[in-house]
Amino acid sequence: MSLVHRVILLNKPLKIRGMTVSQWLMLAGFAIVGFCVFSLTPKEWKIPLPQGSMPTGMALGLLIGCVGLGVGLMLQSKPIAWWRNRIVYGLKIAPCVYLPRPEPGRIYPDPTVVDSDRKEDRPYVS
Repeated sequence: MSLVHRVILLNKPLKIRGMTVSQWLMLAGFAIVGFCVFSLTPKEWKIPLPQGSMPTGMALGLLIGCVGLGVGLMLQSKPIAWWRNRIVYGLKIAPCVYLPRPEPGRIYPDPTVVDSDRKEDRPYVS
């Protein structure tokens, strides 16, 4: 009879409710920034809605929290370096230098060079 042993896979990150610890920390950071924006926005600023009005700070705080959630979930599919390169090269912020076409290389040995008789090819006695 075979025994089954529990194994801890070290190459898989620890996930809590489907998100890694770094994603949770990023989401918490976005939530803190959203709460600060919510609390520091003047209360008299309102967004008119059909059934009344909504405080602008609340809308901005929700928007920042939702952006944080979206960024955290985007990092599950691709790493942050991939997204950074996608944005930087997509907006043409980084300089892009392309070679137009490959240039032909030199022919070696050069056919215009004529070898003189080498000393090794001459006989000892002339």
